[in-house]
Amino acid sequence: MKRANGWRAAYAVLSVAQLITIALDISWLQLVSVALLMPTLAVWARLTGGPVAVLVALVASWVGDVLLQLDHLLPGMAAFGVAHVCYVVLFVRRAQRRSLVVLAAYGVIWAVALVLLWSGLGDDRIPVAVYALLVTATAVTSGWNGWRPGLGGALFLVSDALIGVGLAGHDFTARGYLVMATYCLAQYLLVRNVRPRLIR
Repeated sequence: MKRANGWRAAYAVLSVAQLITIALDISWLQLVSVALLMPTLAVWARLTGGPVAVLVALVASWVGDVLLQLDHLLPGMAAFGVAHVCYVVLFVRRAQRRSLVVLAAYGVIWAVALVLLWSGLGDDRIPVAVYALLVTATAVTSGWNGWRPGLGGALFLVSDALIGVGLAGHDFTARGYLVMATYCLAQYLLVRNVRPRLIR
C-alpha cells in the first residue's frame, strides 16, 4: 500500500505542476506535465485493484489530453467520449439508487448550457452537443453512487463546460487553471470510487 500511496502522491504533485506550467505559459512543459497525469493515476488505480474498464478510461483520457494539447479538438473529444462510456458502464453497474431527480437536473443543465453556448460553437455544435451528453451521463451515473463519485462527475462536467465556454469565444483569466484543477480532482474522485479496495 505504501507503493500505491506514493503513486497517488505523485499524481497530486503532477496536478500542481500542471497548474504551474499554465502560469509559465510554456507549451512543451504543459504537454509533458499533462502527458504524465493519467498514466500516474492509472498505475495507482491498478495497484489498488481498479477494474479494466477504469484503466481503459484513463488511457482514453490520456490520449484525449495529448490531442487537446496539440489542438486536435474532435479527435480529443472522441477519446474522452470513450472514457465517459467506460465510466457510465462502471457506475450504472454499481448504482446504489437510480434517481430520476438527478437525471432530470442534469438534463436541464445540459440543455441550458447548449442554449447559452450554441451560437458561438459554429461547426463544432453537433460534436460538442454529443460529447456534452456523454459527460452529463457520467455526472448522472456517478451521482447515483453517492456524493463522492457524484462530486467527481460534477467536476468533470464543470471542467468540460469551461472548455466549451472557451470554444464559444468567451474567455477569462482563470479559465485554464479552473479547467485543469477541476479535471484533475474529478478524475481522482471517479477512479477512487470504482475500485474495490478504497484507501481512506
